[in-house]
Amino acid sequence: MSNGNSKVKTLAIAALLAAIICIATTSFHIPVGVNGGYVHVGDAFIYMAASILPLPYAMMVAAIGAGLADLLSGAAVWVIPTIIIKPILVLFFTSKNEKILCKRNVLAVLLAGFTGVMLYCLAEYIMYGNFIAAFYMNFITLVQPVGSGVVFVMAALSLDKVKFKNKVSLKEA
Repeated sequence: MSNGNSKVKTLAIAALLAAIICIATTSFHIPVGVNGGYVHVGDAFIYMAASILPLPYAMMVAAIGAGLADLLSGAAVWVIPTIIIKPILVLFFTSKNEKILCKRNVLAVLLAGFTGVMLYCLAEYIMYGNFIAAFYMNFITLVQPVGSGVVFVMAALSLDKVKFKNKVSLKEA
């Protein structure tokens, strides 16, 4: 396959994953607190993007998919923190392993979940000026990384069974 076709395939999969992140976040979320925040399983697909796509694409997918979800869910106040935080979560994962569910990506689920909660706690503190309330609300949102982690592991196991990464063979585009 020529490099041009490989780049088109990478962009197409990136666009599909951004849409999946947006849909999974906006369709399956539970509002929490009084600040417009919510918990969802969209991060599972951010983790998936980070495990499949080259790093710059995965970071863009995370920012676009999650940022659009905030905008469409009536949580526009969270768009800026989201487009900063979600790409950071991608950094813990690797797409260079032949399988999606490798040791590094399992550990990355834990690190990304913890980091996401702490960064949103910091963002809420910056936005509203009350660290105790921010920490308390983000403690409640620990449900999100757990749920997203479980969904990611189940999806990764399924995709690894059908050798998805070998079939799409994405290269650095």
